[in-house]
Amino acid sequence: MLSLRLKVFALLSILIMPVCSYGEDISGIEREGLIMRVELNRLGSSADPSEKESILKKIAERCKGTEEGEAAYWDLADLYLEGFPEERRKEAAEVLELCLRNYPNSRRAVMVKCRLVELYDAGTPRRSELVRQLKNDSTLPTALKSTLN
Repeated sequence: MLSLRLKVFALLSILIMPVCSYGEDISGIEREGLIMRVELNRLGSSADPSEKESILKKIAERCKGTEEGEAAYWDLADLYLEGFPEERRKEAAEVLELCLRNYPNSRRAVMVKCRLVELYDAGTPRRSELVRQLKNDSTLPTALKSTLN
């Protein structure tokens, strides 16, 4: 059963969010993602990371093809790297690879690839492939390209 606070947040998000989405109405899937975000924010920074992980995974799965779904992958990678007592680099890389697979033309694709380059060990084939892609990307500034090895 939903708590009264969550019901109020859900109602407010349904009423207010269409106005906040640059004048465009949002789909039911996006709305569901925003409601789950409210629940995630309600947990706060001191919450159990496993609880946050569960909510972010739900957002990523239920909100495929939306901005919320894409952001959930990025936030989940952050959680794996900074939210648990021990860094979970493998899980972070897996989530970012899913993000690239599900959102190949995303505006975040370059950031995701850069982050993956940081996560993979030097000399691995996947890292080398990502470095090659980034060096050939016209949107990446030359100064950043020169730092890729």
